[in-house]
Amino acid sequence: MKWNSDRSLQLSLWCTRLAMVLVVVSGAASGSIVTWYLRVSGKTVELHLPITAALLLCCIPAMGALLWLHKLLSNINDSRVFVDENVTLLRRISWCCFLAAGITLVSSRFYLVFLLISVAAAFMGLILRVVKNVIQQAVILRTENELTI
Repeated sequence: MKWNSDRSLQLSLWCTRLAMVLVVVSGAASGSIVTWYLRVSGKTVELHLPITAALLLCCIPAMGALLWLHKLLSNINDSRVFVDENVTLLRRISWCCFLAAGITLVSSRFYLVFLLISVAAAFMGLILRVVKNVIQQAVILRTENELTI
């Protein structure tokens, strides 16, 4: 069984689906997860509410990003790569990253580790914006090319 781009794409789709399940499970079990984390890390119990709230709030943009990522991968699987819909999907995914960055930035007031997560989420959002701009230019070039033929 040789590895190829189709198998890579299928793996990406399955990993996206698994991540969706993990977001739902982590959201549903957030209280228990945070309780466990506070116990093993030796952190104060007063952090339970802000960490749980941040975790639950971040589940919203995470699930949105994963749903749109799944749609993007499905489009690519259907050979729809340089289309306006993918530009829109990348834009939405990047905004989800920026929203998560905002949530964790505010949450860093209670727990400083969230500041690192905020920077990472904002950086990912920025990278996605650059990719979105590249795809957007490719859509324009493809459209112009189709008009000249």
